[in-house]
Amino acid sequence: MFETQKIYKTYEQIALRIREAIASGELKVGERLPPEAELARQFGVSRPTVREALKVLEALNVLESSTGPAGGTYVKELDYLGVADYLKDSLRLLLSVEVVTLEDLISAREAIEIPAVGQAALKRNQDDLHALLKTLEEGEAKDFDALISDLPFHRAIAVASKNQIFSLFMSSIHMTVQTLTRRYVMPEAKETSQAQHWKIYEAILNGNKEEAEVQMKEHLHFAYHEVYQQAIPRRESFKGTGLS
Repeated sequence: MFETQKIYKTYEQIALRIREAIASGELKVGERLPPEAELARQFGVSRPTVREALKVLEALNVLESSTGPAGGTYVKELDYLGVADYLKDSLRLLLSVEVVTLEDLISAREAIEIPAVGQAALKRNQDDLHALLKTLEEGEAKDFDALISDLPFHRAIAVASKNQIFSLFMSSIHMTVQTLTRRYVMPEAKETSQAQHWKIYEAILNGNKEEAEVQMKEHLHFAYHEVYQQAIPRRESFKGTGLS
């Protein structure tokens, strides 16, 4: 039922294949997985290795275990954060083996965040405006990395768009970018980034869909060309990111 690929640590390969089986519908919510011994036989690994993979998936809220006569390991119904974590980990794995590059992630951000901000301009309510303003004010007050401080504002835009798919994909992409950027010293860009955030906020506040989309496009263009491409690896280059 499962196949492994020699890409990552063995237990991580197994965890990935189980998640893929769940995503494809081969394993369904509420279904019990085979016993550890059977999984070990199918994967051709030891039971401790299988057990480690199952622990990882339980930590991600993908699986849950129970004891008693009907005990075992079951596929758990994923919540919003569980799905985002799954997508994040999958993207990180693909990045590590150079299947997906940072340029791909930036293109994905453009495809998602530009229409999302347009929808936010049309559908935002007072709570959304308050949340956006709060992230801007916190960004002004704190002296931290511009890219990391960038994320709460963009997530608030996703919420304001009233589209759960936008929120889901933006959260997973942002978590992936956040993980990658910890590997680099990012150039100072807080002042410019914050100024662009204020322009996006004003367009959303005014309900101006076209202006919000234009400002977001310019902001993402700046983030890629003036921040990502100017980053310096903290220790060594990370292949496949376009930042080496």
